[in-house]
Amino acid sequence: MTKASKFVFVIVFGLLIQIFSQPVDACVEGLKWGMDLSSVETHLGVSFIPIKEKINQNLFEVNDIQISGLPVKALRVRIEKEGGLKQLAYEIDNENMTEVLAGLRYRFGPPVGTNVDVENGPTQQQWIWHTGEDVIIAVKSDQRPFLLSYRPSLLDPSFL
Repeated sequence: MTKASKFVFVIVFGLLIQIFSQPVDACVEGLKWGMDLSSVETHLGVSFIPIKEKINQNLFEVNDIQISGLPVKALRVRIEKEGGLKQLAYEIDNENMTEVLAGLRYRFGPPVGTNVDVENGPTQQQWIWHTGEDVIIAVKSDQRPFLLSYRPSLLDPSFL
């Protein structure tokens, strides 16, 4: 096979993957990255309220709901007009943090990164998981509720 035919084969293969790829499951079962706002609302059975920010008009939230049996203070989503669902973030009481972290560790193994930041401010702990499809970041702060953020991974680990 010549260099030119290999190059053409790689381009055609890449285009076929782009054309026939299916949306990837987002962090909540049944959600898919790229879903529009009404589909996310229907799936979760909630109505999101736009977050008023001049910089970013694609943020929405719902307060005081239950997800998987845990009370969630706030669920925020970033949904772009053309790209659909791009990020979810939960604020959960710190008292439920241990159960959430244990569930993440059980499902995805140990986090790929952790850190503790105590420089000139409140203590903040951070845990990071890369599932191959999602990047999950959990943050515990002394002054804020426990935060759990999901976004689609930009990196395909098979290329590393």
